[in-house]
Amino acid sequence: MVIISLLFLNFNRCTQAPTDVSSEIKELNNVFMEAFNSGDIKTMAGNYTSNAKLFPANSDAIEGPEAIVGFWTAVKGMGIKRVQLETVIAEKTGNIAIEEGRYKLFVDGDQMADQGKFIVTWEKVNGQWKIARDIWNTNNPAPVARATENGTIYIVHNFVKADKIAQFEDFNLNYLKPAAEEFAPELKKTVRFLKQSEPNEDGTFSYFFLMDPAIDNADYGMAPILTSKYGKEKADEYMKMYSDCLKKHTLNVAVQTGW
Repeated sequence: MVIISLLFLNFNRCTQAPTDVSSEIKELNNVFMEAFNSGDIKTMAGNYTSNAKLFPANSDAIEGPEAIVGFWTAVKGMGIKRVQLETVIAEKTGNIAIEEGRYKLFVDGDQMADQGKFIVTWEKVNGQWKIARDIWNTNNPAPVARATENGTIYIVHNFVKADKIAQFEDFNLNYLKPAAEEFAPELKKTVRFLKQSEPNEDGTFSYFFLMDPAIDNADYGMAPILTSKYGKEKADEYMKMYSDCLKKHTLNVAVQTGW
């Protein structure tokens, strides 16, 4: 009976519930943020263990104190002025704690450049919590794939009359764009609508449709796109609305170089 009791006691010790240490980890994150925001990268890197690893996206693992200092110095050099960390929860079992959290990165003007989530493994070393593993990823959508080398790009150059700019933008944003999104959703990711910041010498303003990459066999024609949503009569009306805005327009076919 004594043996059974001892076995039960040992089993309980092995399966004890994790302990919430969120408040402790939040305090350490405050030190981390203050050090980064003030440019004291060495103090910030002191929060890591001697064999710590970072796992940033689109990169090999960053390992060891010197490499970690170099990484965060480079991040600072990219224009990131401030980091904000939020601990969702941190729980420890023995000398290991796992933190789940969210982050935000800010550039000049307190403009948010990135936001995402992270998992950090903390290890207690000589009575102090240190970061052993640090992995994060962004919540921002993945960048749209652009044309690869030798891929085709269509460039439609619209020379818009100065007194028709409002009408031209109304056509594109309120009629063409909604129709295109329904007609071929896959094309939406490839088409960009650009505006030249200064007028041309003849007083017109340049607006560009950039199809990058141009999808083979895709129908980029405005008339069928508009007809599919509004019917032929309305489509003809909107096409006239478009053409009335233009002094002229050109279509150029370009090929992506290896640069």
